[in-house]
Amino acid sequence: MQLPELVTVHPRQTDLMERLADMVGTCFLEEMWYVTWLEALDADEARKLAITQAVIRADYETTAPYGCVLALPDGAGAANAFLRSDLADVSWAELEMRSELLMAGTLTEREQEVLGERAQAMEPLSDTTWPLSVAGPDDDFIYFISLGVDAARRGSGAFRRLIQPFLSYADGQGITCYLDCYTDRLEGLYAHFGFQTIERKGAAGFDIVERCMARTPRARG
Repeated sequence: MQLPELVTVHPRQTDLMERLADMVGTCFLEEMWYVTWLEALDADEARKLAITQAVIRADYETTAPYGCVLALPDGAGAANAFLRSDLADVSWAELEMRSELLMAGTLTEREQEVLGERAQAMEPLSDTTWPLSVAGPDDDFIYFISLGVDAARRGSGAFRRLIQPFLSYADGQGITCYLDCYTDRLEGLYAHFGFQTIERKGAAGFDIVERCMARTPRARG
């Protein structure tokens, strides 16, 4: 998926990936799935931030070879998103597993135990393969793994500049976009760009709800 308005980050651009992962990881320290996941860990905010940044970094390292890491030229925002057809003979579930193994290598043994148990309990509301259950077997689509904008650039239009190239591409190709989020605020934000919530998922013992959202292509012209 080539989007001229965005920079496609290549695996060899490790410094750039590091900077973007630190920026998006900082955003995700406020993301409710991560907040809930990290509540199980007796750690200070600095350690929790290091973990969210490690998660994003592992995702980037895993998916960059498939052209899935894209950023604004000014570095104000970055997206990790895949076009189903670009994954060729590998599935997102396989890539997700690779990323989890990479990230686990940055955790202590105790952190692996605590966070592993927490993730297992949260599994019903952590589904990232759900688009496969609603898309046709031969349907191409875009799935957003993560989207993040530099906190200092919020309100500047950076988010629109980041997401719009994907949506324009989807409209041109006639394909659906999928993503998930966990707050009313984000659900409203994505609704503004044409996404609709098609399913909500919860897990016993947790207050947060996974909103599975889809955006069908818009006719052009």
